[in-house]
Amino acid sequence: MDGFQAELLRRLPLAQAVLRGMNFALDPATLDALFAEHRGRCYQDIFRFPQLVTLILEALTTHQGSGHRAFVAAATNGTLPVAEQNAYGKLARIPQALSMALLRAGSTRLREILPAGPTVALPAALAGLRLIAFDGKKLKNAAKRLKVLRGRPGKLLGGKLLVALDVAMALVLAFQADPDGERNDVPLVAPLVAQVRELVPEPILWLGDRQFGNLVVPPELTARAGDHFLLRCPKSLKLAADPQRPPVFGVDSAGRTLHEEWGWIGSASDPRRRYVRRITLLRPGEERILLITDLTEAALYPAEDLLAAYVCRWGIERVFQEVTEVFQLQRLIGTTPQAMIFQAALCFLLYDLIQVVRAYVAADGAQPRAQVSSEKLFWAVRDEVAAWQRLVMPEWAEQALAFGAGARAAEPLPMAAWLGVVLHGSWRFTYRKSPPKRKPPPGTAGVRAKVPRGQGGHSSTWRIMQAAKAAAQVSRRS
Repeated sequence: MDGFQAELLRRLPLAQAVLRGMNFALDPATLDALFAEHRGRCYQDIFRFPQLVTLILEALTTHQGSGHRAFVAAATNGTLPVAEQNAYGKLARIPQALSMALLRAGSTRLREILPAGPTVALPAALAGLRLIAFDGKKLKNAAKRLKVLRGRPGKLLGGKLLVALDVAMALVLAFQADPDGERNDVPLVAPLVAQVRELVPEPILWLGDRQFGNLVVPPELTARAGDHFLLRCPKSLKLAADPQRPPVFGVDSAGRTLHEEWGWIGSASDPRRRYVRRITLLRPGEERILLITDLTEAALYPAEDLLAAYVCRWGIERVFQEVTEVFQLQRLIGTTPQAMIFQAALCFLLYDLIQVVRAYVAADGAQPRAQVSSEKLFWAVRDEVAAWQRLVMPEWAEQALAFGAGARAAEPLPMAAWLGVVLHGSWRFTYRKSPPKRKPPPGTAGVRAKVPRGQGGHSSTWRIMQAAKAAAQVSRRS
């Protein structure tokens, strides 16, 4: 390697970390194995699955989410062996089982090289539990390029995801997908829980919003011994108080009123009836918070600790915002639900990889991980990757990024040690998060009035396609 190339590589540490990290998480042999196991009726010939993954990742990291620009660039440099429309066709047919397996495999590998220590501080009372937040995500703004979608009013949904986030690590572990964007989240809970339990052997405390506070979801969350739940309770879910345990009133550290009750949810004749503890937090001027949990021992699990744990659930909302706005999920490349779900899997995997790099960069600058902005760091990554692709010679790039599957499988630590070396000196003060904007209290001057929503609507791409397919079958029969 000549002096220019060596100096160039030295000046692109983030690009090296991201490109080699992705190769570590999803090397070609692993991708081929995943495709063979979950391909369904799909096949591969000269245009192989690892090439498609590389092209979509290049679209997300280099071309601001434009699949067309990524395919054109690949055709220009000779790495796209088929016509562009064939690449889109292969993307349109990716089975959703393959997309889900891709995220599981990649996130598992990335957890191996994440530095020790939590990204998010958790209450001491919950130290023996892994906090997993889960929530639904609709894939919005689907393009209307398909013939059956053209001229449709309103916005189109490309699929529904139920996503699981490891709160302490701030990494997405898995998602359960459904091609119907109008699908309710509750039926997706059981298969998602099964996926996560394969990845997390420790006892889990599941954190969910009020749509999961019902009689259906808790049995799924506690089916494995040692697992527990902490869910937002809707007002419609009534509690039959336990006369043997009187309510307890108190205040939290902010002086707000806390109310704890014990009793049963569900009628006496309902087999799903459960004994729970309900915690109510009264917030002056704001909606009260009601939580239900099967952690009924107040001495072991104080109400304030459980409220603090539930606040951590908001992390999954921030993940959705970052994946949509920063990692280009708002710009959907494909037009079928399968293509959009596949892109979502790569966006979440890219998010996880940036969290790993963020941890090393924060350690290099002696900064708390939570104070490093994922968005600002990704901007720097995107600039360095673009420079890498333009200036680094292909033979040197291949040598710099190579990381044998045997070395990865046998010794995960060398990769972590390499990241620590290559990212030494990579900290920049510009990566720090901007201070939060303070909102004025409700009812004070400066508060914007709510603007009424205009007329609109949305439809499920999958439902429209299924209706068109059924109509075509009826037409052929007649």
